[in-house]
Amino acid sequence: MLEDAKGTNCQSSNFCKTVGVLAHSLNAIDLIDYGRDSLDMNYAHMIQLFHRFLIDHLSSEGNTFPHNPLIVLPRPTPPRHDVQPPVAAPITQLLGLNGKNVTVCMECRAVREKEHMTHLVDLIYPRKVQANDGSSGIDFASILHASLVRQIIHKATCQNCKQFANFESMRSIPAHALPPILALNANVFGEGDLELWLDNKKSTFLGPRVEVRAQVEGIDDVKGVMYELRSMVVKIVAKDKRSHLVAIVKVPEAESQKDLQSPWFIFNDFVVHNISEEEALSFPGDWKVPTILYMERVDMRNRLDFSGLPDEIDASILSHDTSISMNRDKNLIKHEPLRLDELPRPGTLVAIDAEFVSMQQEETEYRSDGTKKVLRPARLSLARVSVLRGDGPKQGVPFIDDHIHTSEVIVDYLTEWSGIKYGDLDPHVSRYTLTPLKVVYKKLRLLVDRGCIFIGHGLSKDFRIINIFVPPEQVIDTVDLYFLNSRQRRLSLRFLSWFILGENIQQDTHDSIEDARSALMLYKAYHEFEEQGIFDQKLEELYREGRKHQWKPPPISGVIPAAPSPALPPAQAAAPVQFNPFAMMQGTMMPPAFAPGGFQHVGGLNIPNFFGAPSAAQFGGPGAGRGQWPR
Repeated sequence: MLEDAKGTNCQSSNFCKTVGVLAHSLNAIDLIDYGRDSLDMNYAHMIQLFHRFLIDHLSSEGNTFPHNPLIVLPRPTPPRHDVQPPVAAPITQLLGLNGKNVTVCMECRAVREKEHMTHLVDLIYPRKVQANDGSSGIDFASILHASLVRQIIHKATCQNCKQFANFESMRSIPAHALPPILALNANVFGEGDLELWLDNKKSTFLGPRVEVRAQVEGIDDVKGVMYELRSMVVKIVAKDKRSHLVAIVKVPEAESQKDLQSPWFIFNDFVVHNISEEEALSFPGDWKVPTILYMERVDMRNRLDFSGLPDEIDASILSHDTSISMNRDKNLIKHEPLRLDELPRPGTLVAIDAEFVSMQQEETEYRSDGTKKVLRPARLSLARVSVLRGDGPKQGVPFIDDHIHTSEVIVDYLTEWSGIKYGDLDPHVSRYTLTPLKVVYKKLRLLVDRGCIFIGHGLSKDFRIINIFVPPEQVIDTVDLYFLNSRQRRLSLRFLSWFILGENIQQDTHDSIEDARSALMLYKAYHEFEEQGIFDQKLEELYREGRKHQWKPPPISGVIPAAPSPALPPAQAAAPVQFNPFAMMQGTMMPPAFAPGGFQHVGGLNIPNFFGAPSAAQFGGPGAGRGQWPR
């Protein structure tokens, strides 16, 4: 999505939602940032917990897949005819550190060995840490080596000699077992640990490359393995003690560009800034704290082959009728999946509409001066999506009409605006076609990748909540087609359908198929008016009738009008970014690229992009699933 957006800001709301669900299911509540404004939030601790959680989950899930591609090409060896084990998960092939834990009894010298696979290395530091003055003999290479070997003395009862004795345990790792990528948690939580990282007068503690020596049975390999630093995440502590996270990345494509300071870039929320290598590797004060480091093994670059990883979605997913509902009612199935000869091509027209439910109400507080502060913004989630054929003999026939299953607690079904009722999203109760969010997202992403043209009403907000980027050239929004810049008013789908199509829609509730079909017909009508040369005339008539009827269709004769819907609250705009290029830190100056002003302040909150909840400006309040325009 980021690649397709070409610089447009993108949210990771689906990713954050999935992580939140997994964290709750595994009782890992320390991973969840509830958006509270607190000085006690330790983002260094949180990001390292999340780092281990994510890597372990990806590896365990990937290792269950029977057909993983081979990413790390083996060295040339004689052919083997025995049965080969299944290929490990991609994350295990890249980060897996396969060694042995060797435990030796200090009394009888009995040895126990146990195979051990880890994907992440926590750095450990000497108990008596001296400052990085160059005279202590402690450098980053020695700390990394000690962290890999992890030599520990502990007491236990020996099963061989039956004595309560000291045991020495260490990790035995041959050079060939060192992975292509080393993932490190810096584990800097004490002042003494951070003192090692601080710059001295001669050099920085962290260099662009480090030589790692493997160890087998307590003996170091003569030849070291060279690793190059590729990226890291650091915690920045502002003057008011509030902290945030930034990523510093060495971009390979930028290494040959001479117009840059260096190939190093800092990603500070939505701000991306090129910095020098000296600034990237420097730790001038305790306002900059390392948390995560990624290092690439130099001699294995040519052995990595990513061509086997899937880079496109199987198009047949649009031809399958999938549902996890146990009580699906065949009479409520309104869609026909695409036949293989109907699979979309670039330029294929599709009409789309989506409905949403509220997962989190906005939490606010009112101050004594009358101002309002948003503590937690509202959050909406996709509940139903319908996609219709936009042309051909089956024009207007849906091929996707999926309700989306969610395991989260729904605080408001927004039935008046969404048409979703209690039980519609529960696989044990729902009578509709119920599908996991991931499957629905793959269908929509496939339509985007195949170059379909999406027709709908108020699509920008819908796509934002769905968390999918659709290139502007693939979007036709009827809210923009029937719009006069001089009037500065967007017209609702209901009013447009009444005036242009002569149809009264949304009488009782909203139906996504009906809304998508109305948007499609409005698009067809727009082309007819253009061909006849009367579109501008129709647009003027449309606005005159709108003023006459207060922008609502007149009530149908003989029908008692329903109670008026509450007005949609306008979306709250994000507060302007506050940028302080001269934030002074305890004896040092924070470079502008690291300043907390690079963050977007939403409702008074300074929320890191990676963990932060989506803002109210992105989702609006209840019923705002149609964007800022009335329906």
